[in-house]
Amino acid sequence: MKAEVAFECVADAITNDQALIVAFASQEGDMVDQHFGSAQAFYVWAVTADSAELIASQDFGYEKKDGNEDKLKPKMRFLVGADVVYCGSIGGSATRQLVTLGINPIQVKGGPDVEELLEDLQLQLNSEEPEFWLANIIKRKRSGGESRFDDMEGEGWDE
Repeated sequence: MKAEVAFECVADAITNDQALIVAFASQEGDMVDQHFGSAQAFYVWAVTADSAELIASQDFGYEKKDGNEDKLKPKMRFLVGADVVYCGSIGGSATRQLVTLGINPIQVKGGPDVEELLEDLQLQLNSEEPEFWLANIIKRKRSGGESRFDDMEGEGWDE
């Protein structure tokens, strides 16, 4: 399962600004079975309450789990534009870098099926009360992507 067109980054593949853009660290694209830093591939889906479409994928080849920060750079460049990334495990440095990019990392155990995770996301998108992290992403998307600092300023925060 590969996306037909190659993109430099996820943002280039997005055609629906309101869709939830979800990346999965997966060797084959069918289950979340990779550690973030040594992930051999990412599969990216545009998810709405009614649909889920594979929009991009990128192979990175085999990487050792050795703490080498340089291997994170191409993954971070590719994931720009994603809202969420699911992985089997993730280190603190990668977590911080993803959060800085506005991407919510989610660690899942047991190699869950991508299809099941997509279905769960769609159920939550159809729910009046999605999980807190997802509600925050939805709010950000609906507000046109204002940054949290713009939100804080609007609430009366000052430097």
